[in-house]
Amino acid sequence: MRLKSLFKLTKGHLFAYLVLIVLVLIHRFTYSFIPLFTQYIIYALNNFLGTPSDTQINLPNFLIQFFESGETILMVVFYVALALFTYQIIRYTLMYYENYLKGAIQEKIAKELRLKIFDHVQNLDYKFHNNSDSGDLIQRATSDVETTSGFIVTTLMQLIGLLGSLFSGVYQMYHINQTIMWISLAVIPVYTISSIIYFNKIEKVFNEVEEKESAMMTVIQENVSASKVVKAFANEPFEIEKMEAKNKAYTDMNIKANKMVALYWGFMDLISLSQYAGITILCIEFARQGVMDAPQIVAALMLLGLLVWPIRGLGRLINEFSKASVAMGRIDEIIKKPIEYAIDGTLEPEIQGHIEFKNVSFKFDDDESYLLKNISFEIKPGETVAIIGKTGSGKTTIINLLMRMYEYEGSILIDGVELRDIKKQHIRKNIGAVLQDPFLYSKTVYENISIANPKATELEIEMAARTAAIEKDIHTFQNGYQTKVGEKGTTLSGGQKQRIAIARILVSEKPILIFDDALSALDNHTDSAIRKALKERDHKSTNIIITHRITTAKEADKIVVIKDGMIEAIGKHDELSAKEGLYKTLWGIQGKLEKEFLELVREGK
Repeated sequence: MRLKSLFKLTKGHLFAYLVLIVLVLIHRFTYSFIPLFTQYIIYALNNFLGTPSDTQINLPNFLIQFFESGETILMVVFYVALALFTYQIIRYTLMYYENYLKGAIQEKIAKELRLKIFDHVQNLDYKFHNNSDSGDLIQRATSDVETTSGFIVTTLMQLIGLLGSLFSGVYQMYHINQTIMWISLAVIPVYTISSIIYFNKIEKVFNEVEEKESAMMTVIQENVSASKVVKAFANEPFEIEKMEAKNKAYTDMNIKANKMVALYWGFMDLISLSQYAGITILCIEFARQGVMDAPQIVAALMLLGLLVWPIRGLGRLINEFSKASVAMGRIDEIIKKPIEYAIDGTLEPEIQGHIEFKNVSFKFDDDESYLLKNISFEIKPGETVAIIGKTGSGKTTIINLLMRMYEYEGSILIDGVELRDIKKQHIRKNIGAVLQDPFLYSKTVYENISIANPKATELEIEMAARTAAIEKDIHTFQNGYQTKVGEKGTTLSGGQKQRIAIARILVSEKPILIFDDALSALDNHTDSAIRKALKERDHKSTNIIITHRITTAKEADKIVVIKDGMIEAIGKHDELSAKEGLYKTLWGIQGKLEKEFLELVREGK
């Protein structure tokens, strides 16, 4: 089944692949004639020394006639050398095109496969990405692709070349001595049985090697990405110890694989050399009996390599096939996962920002209890709504449902249209989200802001930065808007990253904006300035703010309080702070701190 998957990769390259096969077979077949040039030289020497031979040499007649035109043995040798030189130039020219075509096909297949995996992973659902290790995915899209493409082109061509050498050697040996030919082929069943046993065992080991390498790659990737966290907690010794454990497991498994490879190759070498020694002794015996002469013996021993060494090389091909089989299995595992757009809507309505949740419930597939239970609320276009709740109450899940990251029970209406009926990409294009831990690209500040709207003008970028209260900070950077922020924005503070991410969604001017605890890294003054700027924008949007900060929520047009997956209350600040419940409890704590802070500010402390 995996072999079928491997051959599917040649789709679109079939003609080039067939040409490559022909070149490989020509290469191997033409090589089988090279020993015959040496055979003819020894044949000619015997004739000139007065010991003529009736050996029939399997070279074209025009070459035999050309060699025989030499009047002296030196002229004959010169003619043979000249013919062999010309012959090899032709062969090497064809080999050049063979290797060029081989490399071109392999790289094109690898390129297409990498893009296919990348595209497919991009379209997998939110649940898959939450449960996947990035190091493992990187390995599948890099080393597994290289292993697979290398096998489908290079290794399979070696297999075809092996068969070509075998049949060419048999063909030439048939014209020299049929007995030696059959004895040479007699050990093939031994090679075949040994190879089958070896393959069944080594494939399992290589699968474990891949798993250990994947685990090690995940540790490396996590530590590179979280280097600040590791340093902040002085956790280097623990991470090094963890890496040592994963590295040791990977190394031990590789050693186990190498032991099996060494055992197999040692056995194959023993069989091959025994065969070579046996046939050499047989040739000497045939020479003693007069069945074979010197030219035939030399040619037979040279041709024997075409029968023995290709079969010996079968072990290397089995190794590569085992690795490719495992790699292709890992790639197939990803590609066969259904994309999230398998279940999708068909409509692309104009989005104004009117949102209604009607008896919406949600639970994860692997959980019996519901995270959200009969959630119902309405957000009118242009409103700013705050969602308050304890950690794990389902606040972020509401946002994920709105963005169609998960399927839900009940009804969610966007401007009167059922969310299930709207294309996922369409609704996401109309929603701008700023997460608690925003992602910034390793680009300039300007590029990070404009990435949501590449057509945005410089003035629009600056206006978005001003609204997000990041413009003053940008002017303090060494190169202003052209300052590179480093991978994931590592050169910026948490608040600066948040504000650049806010500017990024503002410049896109989407009808629905979501701030998923995105203002938590900002001080009260900056938080207030951003909310004020959002209200004064010319482009009005529906704003959903998830927050733990009451001072952020209290100025919203509407506050939705979530408790244990259900809506406890909906209303304005004054109403909710006077009614018993979670909001009043939180306000009792945070409101007191706010009053104390304001008193300290008034007193100038």
